[in-house]
Amino acid sequence: MAERTPRGRRLPGRALLPVLFGLAFAPSSRADVTFTPSVTLKETWTDNVNLLPADQARRQFVTEISPAFTVLAKNQRMDLAARYQYRHFVYSDKDAPNLRNGGSELGADLKARLVEDLLFLDASASRGQQAASAFGPALADNSYTTSNRTDVSTWRISPSLAHRFGSSANLLASYTRDSVKTGRTGYGDTDGDSVSLALSSPGERRIGWNLRYDRQHLSEDMTGDSSSYNAQAGLSWRVKPSFALNASGGYDSYDYNGLGSRTSGKNWNVGYQYTPSPRTSLTMSYGQRYFGKSRALSALHRSRHTVWNISYNEAVTTTRQQFLLPATVDTASLLDRLFLPNFPDAVLRRQAVEAYLRSSGLPPSLANDINYLSNRYMLQHQFQATAGFNGARSVFMVTLFDTRREALSVQQSDSPLLGNNQLSLNDNTRQRGAALSLSYRMSPRSDAYASLDASRAVSLATDIRQSNRSLRVGLNRQFQRRLLGTVELRRLQGSTGGSATSYTENAVSATLSMTL
Repeated sequence: MAERTPRGRRLPGRALLPVLFGLAFAPSSRADVTFTPSVTLKETWTDNVNLLPADQARRQFVTEISPAFTVLAKNQRMDLAARYQYRHFVYSDKDAPNLRNGGSELGADLKARLVEDLLFLDASASRGQQAASAFGPALADNSYTTSNRTDVSTWRISPSLAHRFGSSANLLASYTRDSVKTGRTGYGDTDGDSVSLALSSPGERRIGWNLRYDRQHLSEDMTGDSSSYNAQAGLSWRVKPSFALNASGGYDSYDYNGLGSRTSGKNWNVGYQYTPSPRTSLTMSYGQRYFGKSRALSALHRSRHTVWNISYNEAVTTTRQQFLLPATVDTASLLDRLFLPNFPDAVLRRQAVEAYLRSSGLPPSLANDINYLSNRYMLQHQFQATAGFNGARSVFMVTLFDTRREALSVQQSDSPLLGNNQLSLNDNTRQRGAALSLSYRMSPRSDAYASLDASRAVSLATDIRQSNRSLRVGLNRQFQRRLLGTVELRRLQGSTGGSATSYTENAVSATLSMTL
């Protein structure tokens, strides 16, 4: 195991911010900026506002007021997309326990070319609610209860340098400063500094090569500082224009207290990439790393009316890494590929996607309860399959997922989070689920939608189980160009406390959304 890195000098990530953003928003690169404020008023009646067992359920009228705005800015050097929403809840029974008053949600992404063909910037920030445990009510099912949720705030800034050494090699060097913080006692907030260097052969050569080195330093307020690094060298052989073989080898080193096994070692990997057309690709690989076998699959296909995406991978990960690079299926990305034939322009396609998300009742991500809080390193086996179908008057989407996590680091790091009685809860978990959604356009101003979600989580070490199911049916009506009305019925069923108790909720809601 690598030695712990003592606290010392850090790269001046925050000091770079004014310079980098000044370059991105320089007067010579003035952007077309679109600012769109909106407000949503929603009234809901529910027979179980806290998602409690039937003998403890409370009926409630809930009024929700949600002002929001989006910002889109784009020019030849910069592309910015940001959305902020504040949700405020008012309850008819103010004495009901475990209810939220409201909260903020933020998502922002910036990509910029600071110096043409040389210096680039990638930055993002987010704030919102995340599941605290895999064994509790699904996060998307109920916005009101405080059960099984916590605030998570992240930000990341990554300047990168790209340079081409004639016809000999391409260099890509990047530095990333990021942060993950939550409002949960027992979870360690972290700041990270990462450096990545990649050198590769240029162009589509018959024989290609690449070298890569990554190093990360983490500062955690509970366990102190730690570091990891990965080094890799690879070769590729383009047998045909559409088919290539590749192989790589290297070394991994992670700094964590392992469960009696290695935390570093050599690695190797072999695989191929098949791209018969711009709409279809298949990538597969097999290898060995210090923790055992390493396999990966990625299959993508798009036709005029369908999108298919299947993936499987095995990798060492952490909760913070999944918050920064979510493991969920991004609904907007799936719709973006599905709408591509009808909206070739990226800006118009983004607007079409946002409009569809508002009218269909879909969450920002599918299978969005995969991640949960843990201070441990984990080996993750993740399978996901998504498909989208775009008909003349309907859009249908289906998602399947199966995620298994095996803890690699010791239980003690989760002791402040879980307590001594549940230390084995996250030793070995498995989450499976499916999500279906259908939207049907009844007229130019009206459509109907339905969604069905089912998921199951199992702690293989303790046999604690959790099941969640939800059904939503709704109608949308576009009263005016900027005014949308929605009526929705929902039914939720779930279990808590290792299936010892169960809950059911029936609710009806009416929503008015106005774009200002």
